[in-house]
Amino acid sequence: MKLLAKIFSFVVGLSVTLGGLICITWFAGSLLIYCLLDRPMWEEATLLSVTIFIFIWSCVSILRKRSSRSSFIKLSDGDIVDEDMEELKGVLDEIDEELRKARYKNDKEEIKGLEDSRKDILNQIEGRQLEITVEKFRRLRKEAINAGRKIEAEEYSKEIEKHEAELKEHGERIEDLTQSERIGLLFMVGSAVIAFGFFILMIPMIMLMVTYGLWETWVGGSEWMRSPVTMIAVIFSCLALACVSVRYVSHYFQTRYIRN
Repeated sequence: MKLLAKIFSFVVGLSVTLGGLICITWFAGSLLIYCLLDRPMWEEATLLSVTIFIFIWSCVSILRKRSSRSSFIKLSDGDIVDEDMEELKGVLDEIDEELRKARYKNDKEEIKGLEDSRKDILNQIEGRQLEITVEKFRRLRKEAINAGRKIEAEEYSKEIEKHEAELKEHGERIEDLTQSERIGLLFMVGSAVIAFGFFILMIPMIMLMVTYGLWETWVGGSEWMRSPVTMIAVIFSCLALACVSVRYVSHYFQTRYIRN
């Protein structure tokens, strides 16, 4: 399961990186094409200065927000921000609201179904809390080992063993399934991961094909790519796309950094 997660994470990271680089390449290529149109020097210099300034300013502002957000989210006491937990709590709130309405209507069948769903969500929350605790102690143990605090690292190891035993008793983990159930689950999850990963990887591949098509269009003497007005519109479109891609790539790797 961890191997599948690593493969999927690598594919997504590769796709995000390639997509971002291609968008930046489109922006740089559009500027290059404009410079090859034999426009007045002052016009080229103005366009290059304005667009490059906007792109650099956008990148700097994104990096500043990233650093400030990282220092806020990455809490000093080792607390872990967990989106799954927040989602489960949101579902629990919705179930509680529906349960109040069902009790008001005195619908016994609906009440029973909602109470069963509530127990299931509470069970998932309890299991996720144990997993978060284990993750936290593992990170603390790693820090203690790196700092040479062996006794402290051993204490964290004991806490990890204790909470992992609770997790095993809690059940609903892939390690607790039978071999046939585990193989079936891995096959289904693996198939879904491969299919989704292939779909994600196709996005930058299509972008590369579009890039090649644009190059062939330019070499073939396309008139619209030799129109200054059209290329100015293309430049600002590519500029917006490049800024968005930088923001998205930064957000993706910031999220991975926080989770790790």
